[in-house]
Amino acid sequence: MREKERDEENKFKLKNLFKRTVNNFLSRFGYIITKTKKQFVNIDNLFKIIIDYNPIIFDVGANKGQSIKIFKNIYPKCFIHSFEPIEEEVKILRNLYESNESIILNNVAVGDKKEKKKFNFNIISGHSSFNSVIQNTTWIKKRSDRAKIDPLNYTLETRDVDIIKLDDYTSENNIKEIDILKIDTQGFESKVLNGCTNLLKKNSIKVIKLELIFSEIYENPLNIYDVEKYLIPNGYKLFAISNAGNLYYNYIFQVDFIYVSNEIYLKFKSNWCFLFK
Repeated sequence: MREKERDEENKFKLKNLFKRTVNNFLSRFGYIITKTKKQFVNIDNLFKIIIDYNPIIFDVGANKGQSIKIFKNIYPKCFIHSFEPIEEEVKILRNLYESNESIILNNVAVGDKKEKKKFNFNIISGHSSFNSVIQNTTWIKKRSDRAKIDPLNYTLETRDVDIIKLDDYTSENNIKEIDILKIDTQGFESKVLNGCTNLLKKNSIKVIKLELIFSEIYENPLNIYDVEKYLIPNGYKLFAISNAGNLYYNYIFQVDFIYVSNEIYLKFKSNWCFLFK
């Protein structure tokens, strides 16, 4: 037994020695080896584990309906409230889903107050945002090259759009709970959360999925604190992160997070403890 342990230990030492030798050699030429396998995790696969019934879903930042398709695939009988400020995209969604009574389409943005606000319509609609894109970055240069336009023309126009609060929307529509809230608003995520503080205080939102962009793509990029200051004090817990990355190697450093309410976490924790007893 001891011989086997020694063999394993020697193999481990040789493996590490080989790695260090190769990295030291390559570093002389300005190269470094990094492990990228399994860097991205599709956290959408977790939804069925966390919520095992047909939920009420709020899709904030619906764009072309990508999340509608994902959620309907996971939960065929779910009920979706969709929010999208770009009228042209909502028209496409209406053609697809207008006859579907389980999908409510709202041509509005979601934020922290009811108002009209200037919105930047970019050449790729999914990149449109209340925040302006930053010029002279790798991101804008690459995106503009693909679109064959000057980076200065990446934003097509700026016009007013309507904004609502989720606290108001749920109250007006007599919605007591949201099972899943998905937020993908290109840097406006903290405003969305600030507009549903009553729901968060009551833990009336069970699961929250949101995207944060850490790269300097838009002005005033958010940090984790900008969203967690609304979540952690109200008992929400970080449940999953989609991928690793950093500002040095990734010119697009964006991450999806899933937060769960205390009720959901305790339920999961109880089941998890049971499974591993």
